Amino acid sequence: MVKQVRFGWLSLALILLMVIVSGTLNAASTGKPAIVLTAFGTSTEAFDTYHHFELQVKKRFPDHEIRWAFTSHKVRQKVAQEKGQKLNDLPTMLRELKAAGYTRVAVQSLHIVPGEEWEKKIVRESRKIPDLKVALGAPLLTSKEDQERVFQTLTRTFTHDLKNTAVVLVAHGSPIPQGEQSYLAFDRLLRARYPGQNVFLGCVGGQPSRTEVMEAVKKSHATTVILMPFMFVAGEHVAKDILGEDPESWKSELLKQKAYRIEGITKGLGYQEGIVNIYLDHLAQAMKILE
Repeated sequence: MVKQVRFGWLSLALILLMVIVSGTLNAASTGKPAIVLTAFGTSTEAFDTYHHFELQVKKRFPDHEIRWAFTSHKVRQKVAQEKGQKLNDLPTMLRELKAAGYTRVAVQSLHIVPGEEWEKKIVRESRKIPDLKVALGAPLLTSKEDQERVFQTLTRTFTHDLKNTAVVLVAHGSPIPQGEQSYLAFDRLLRARYPGQNVFLGCVGGQPSRTEVMEAVKKSHATTVILMPFMFVAGEHVAKDILGEDPESWKSELLKQKAYRIEGITKGLGYQEGIVNIYLDHLAQAMKILE
């Protein structure tokens, strides 16, 4: 039996966010730094997660200009082709803000770990605009404190029956050591706090590996498996690679092993208040640098 909880209203969210992104830049005269929220991006209904997050940013940082930038060229291209909407990358957005008169910008990454996208598309690119002071808000899992706060937030959502139920957090993964180490550190935290229990972290690509998680679940006594995206948005990876009907999806692989009852969570971390607050605190740290 497969239980999937579906959310999303892509069309409305995309229209609302694009109106914001394409609006007139007129707040530079206030002297306040602009805010750029930077994410990988998605072309799916999960785009509404970004709008939800922006509303929380506005509550915490009122009267600041808020813009968006997306690091995935593939996603930007797909949205342009399928939706007729232009999504900016970070360099383009920073140049637009500078042209509008801004001298200070806080860039908040919505990535999970300080991996390849963070290093190449945010850290490096943010240094290329002359005469523009840019402060960066770190990804979700950057410090030990972040790891603990994420753990406390997520475990409140875990079932109490971890004997018959396995909770599997599924992450994107990272191709570079720095990002991978962040995932491995969080996995060690899970192992330490849930010794011998059915709580697992696996990555679509990289470590901890899918193979390791599948073997661990197989050896458990669980009859139900909850697949939970460890991603800011529950986009294409969740719809296809994790909960899809393709024979190679995580759900399909588990069902090959045993007649598990699979529950699929189709909302990303961007909807969890505790997670949102971590990102907002990182943004606050970046804003403080600009004072």
